[in-house]
Amino acid sequence: MFDPTSGLLALLVAVFASAGLLVAVLGGAPQLRGLAQAFRPSRARLRLWAGAGLGAVVGAAFALAVGGPGALAWWWLAGLLGAGLHWAEARLGPDLADRHTDVSESSGRFGHVWRFLSACAGLAAALAAGGLLLAQQGGEVLRDGLGLAPWAAGPLLAAIVLALALAARRRPGGDDLDGVGLLAGFALIAWATLALAALLTAPGALAAGLSTMVREAWTGEAALAGALVAAGQAVLWSSFAAGPGTGGAASGDPAEPAERVVAVAPLTAAAATLAGLLVLAGGDPRAPMFSTEPSPLPGAPAGAVALEQHLGVGLQPSDYGQTVVLAEGLGLEPGKRYEVVLRASPRGHRAGEVITDDNMVVVPAYAVAADVDAVILRDRDPARAGNPGFDVHVACTREHVTTRVGEFYKLRPRDPNINLFQLMRARGLDGPYVPLRDYHFTASVRATVTLGSNQTRHLLYEEPRPDDAPADPSLRELITLNYAGPYLDPGGATEAPPLAFAGVPGASLTLDERVHLRLDPPARGLEIGFVNRLGELEVPPWDLLAGATLAVLPHRDDPQLDLRVPVQSRLAFGRLRFASADPAIAFGELATTHPDHGVPRLVPPSHRFAAEVRAPTRVPPPRPEGSVLIPLHRDLRPAGNPGYSLYTPHPAELLLAGMQAPVRDQFGAAQVLPGLTAALGRTGAVAGGLVLGALTLAGLMFWLRQGQRFAARCFGGGEAGVALVFLVCVVAGPACDPAALLRIAVPAVALCAVLGLTVILARLPRLRRR
Repeated sequence: MFDPTSGLLALLVAVFASAGLLVAVLGGAPQLRGLAQAFRPSRARLRLWAGAGLGAVVGAAFALAVGGPGALAWWWLAGLLGAGLHWAEARLGPDLADRHTDVSESSGRFGHVWRFLSACAGLAAALAAGGLLLAQQGGEVLRDGLGLAPWAAGPLLAAIVLALALAARRRPGGDDLDGVGLLAGFALIAWATLALAALLTAPGALAAGLSTMVREAWTGEAALAGALVAAGQAVLWSSFAAGPGTGGAASGDPAEPAERVVAVAPLTAAAATLAGLLVLAGGDPRAPMFSTEPSPLPGAPAGAVALEQHLGVGLQPSDYGQTVVLAEGLGLEPGKRYEVVLRASPRGHRAGEVITDDNMVVVPAYAVAADVDAVILRDRDPARAGNPGFDVHVACTREHVTTRVGEFYKLRPRDPNINLFQLMRARGLDGPYVPLRDYHFTASVRATVTLGSNQTRHLLYEEPRPDDAPADPSLRELITLNYAGPYLDPGGATEAPPLAFAGVPGASLTLDERVHLRLDPPARGLEIGFVNRLGELEVPPWDLLAGATLAVLPHRDDPQLDLRVPVQSRLAFGRLRFASADPAIAFGELATTHPDHGVPRLVPPSHRFAAEVRAPTRVPPPRPEGSVLIPLHRDLRPAGNPGYSLYTPHPAELLLAGMQAPVRDQFGAAQVLPGLTAALGRTGAVAGGLVLGALTLAGLMFWLRQGQRFAARCFGGGEAGVALVFLVCVVAGPACDPAALLRIAVPAVALCAVLGLTVILARLPRLRRR
């Protein structure tokens, strides 16, 4: 996310606390005095609602992530200070219309520089926090709440904002935010109603959440983190960002009593508290979504389950040829015929032979090999051989030939520069493996009695093939080739089901919904690949690894002594190769230069993917307690690289490589949706998406107007250009990484707020005179 102890945020906390306390003292506790006026009509308050709405929900999620539930309790204290600052800014509104005038006039050139710097910081904050981050949060909410495709969220939000802006221009005053403020106000009321309904529906959720919030607020770590988050994060992204330091409260009617804006910050704290309690009710956002139980499937990652019943428990030779001993309780009756299938592996089978002199692979012309157009080579190293990412696929031409000993397919590399034998010898590859079809056949069941135990067993055997049937391996040969099965094959042409994962029991999942998940790398980097003879770290050609710019040299004893090394990559022969960008470190010489450190580990970005939630009815016993999740990928099962270029791996490949178990890909406001789903079902999530979508639009309109005002102060105009850039940011926001956006938005808004609050501090004597 971001470092809450950074210098700028520490300065923000100090300035915010100082200004808030001084205003409370010099203003005679306006937070309390203004309660009588707090709920009367106010244009300034409407403007603050527009900017504070979604910020309350986003801030709650961020506060929980950084400070835990105790941070929400600190929000109320910070909200009281923020209410006083809202009052001060509204009180000084007539003078703050151009709030740096006195500073400029009294400080000469420094004052003009200060004014220009403040306007630039405000413009940057409007684009980064409003255009990019707010759009990203809104896109995430629309994706998980309404099922809107991520690529469509940005253009849709930008189009609606443009329509609202054009409509506002036709009204008197042109930039009036009253209508948007009313929208935000009604949306906040709807949000509070929806959140309370969800919390009251879930037994004990409200009481348990409040108890946890109060209990954890008094621990030393939570108090420090909560104070930083509440002042520098929670208030920053809600009422504070919308008012003090950015001029939100100074934009209303000068005739209005300043006390009418003091209710915004406490009510924002209330909305944030409801959001935080919903996040807690929906479970830990960082909890794994896949089961961590070992998989019964060979070579599969933890949690993987099959979606079809394996019929056999062993093999037994007989007078009928190779037979399969059937499991108990399948309901297959002796003397009857059944359509069954043996499943081919997407990683191929060792059914061919390399002819070195002719640089080709010869495969018998079986019907299951009729579509062969590639040769697959696997890594010889046992640790890497199990991961399809290390497979090398060589595209081939196919020629059907007839010889004295039978019919064959000749497979030659399409690239004449590839020599299969030399490639295998130089790179330590094993093969050849060729991708084959599933084998569908008719089988019969017969009963037999085991001598000695006198137990009846059921055997399955293949019916004799017709004379005109195409040539195929025998059942025994297919099993020797590591075909999987047999499985029932109703209709005789079923396709292989996708690889599924058992969900964690108790997760807030709805059947048939699409959930968006994220795989994160381990804290000390992803331990994958090897250092080749060229001194480069060689890894699979996964597109997420291509984005890695950092590697970790893990210390053998103390993680605190790990070294971080910048790296640069290149794609060669179907693998990614990483070299150190630090001239003082060479990966090929680590044993000599860094004997206390291990093989480099890459630090890739997170991998995001979608999965569909299904009932476990197709999972053979013992079935998982919860739902099953099916990753949505081009390959139903891990198949490795289809060529020589970069590719997006199946999530199972990444889990086999050591990526952490997937969590929900929610970073902020969308974290409240699981709580709504758990209490109110899918309807609750849709309603939450609509309400939060309305708050997103209000916030975007607020930041657009603020950005245009800052541009006018900075450049003396350019409102149309700012609007265009802002809309581009809105379109691009949902596609951006939220963690990267925070690294831009937090400093921008913090600098803007610090500069604005400093001016308020400088004018506190004038406030006292009033």
